[in-house]
Amino acid sequence: MKALSDLQKRLLQAAAGICGAVSGWALLENTVLLCVSKYEAGYPGLPRIVQISDLHRRHFGKAQKRLIRRTAKLQPDIIVITGDLVSREERSFTETVHLLRGLRKLAPVLAVPGNHEGDLPPESYEQFRKAVRRGGAVLLENEIVTVKGIPFAGVFLPRSCFRGGSLFGLRPAEACSAELMQELLGSCPPHTVLLAHNPLYFPAYAQWGAALTLSGHVHGGFLRLPGIGGVLSPERRLFPRYDKGHYRQNGSEMVVSAGLGNLRLFNPPELCLITSGTGKN
Repeated sequence: MKALSDLQKRLLQAAAGICGAVSGWALLENTVLLCVSKYEAGYPGLPRIVQISDLHRRHFGKAQKRLIRRTAKLQPDIIVITGDLVSREERSFTETVHLLRGLRKLAPVLAVPGNHEGDLPPESYEQFRKAVRRGGAVLLENEIVTVKGIPFAGVFLPRSCFRGGSLFGLRPAEACSAELMQELLGSCPPHTVLLAHNPLYFPAYAQWGAALTLSGHVHGGFLRLPGIGGVLSPERRLFPRYDKGHYRQNGSEMVVSAGLGNLRLFNPPELCLITSGTGKN
């Protein structure tokens, strides 16, 4: 067998070192890190909102105590959960109750279902609803409530708006439109904050009239590349348009959380703090 040259040995050593560093970072990212992203919305008088999204099966300490403590440090006026608090395989929601009770001690908690909750069997979904109520949170299923003088709308999109139309059933069979939003929620009150799990339909949310939309679902694109952003959406779409961050369109704004759960790389789990642009973080 031909011996490796010094250059080849150095290249192999460098490659092994890079692989080891990336693996170490991925382990840290998926077990330890919990970051905070701060956004200022052009919404005068907006309360301090902490957004939690896409927790799935991820644990931040026993009974999610580390997540609760980190949320408390942000001093929220309102806590919102923008879907996929649980995974579709879950059948016991005891930990969900513990988490929500801990968060409810800090501030009012509003939640909307995501596609994983929508995929639960009917009896499990009913157990999830009861768990949310026991936890002291309000689950918005196509309804609007007013909290601290702000109208909050929560949309629970049909499963067809998440999957069903491609060869493998991953891409939406139906697009959400302003007309569908009107059908599900009625007319949009002025200055509404919309909780909508799927950010793909931001143009429809803006046309419906939402002043600020808070979303998740895309997990930051799973893998994030510098200068490019998220690589893959849950619908297996490359480089999704709305993956993470602050977006504006026709006078409407949207904040997309990279979420907390699922495997990720160069894309730490995050809480989002949204405040008024006229205030201070």
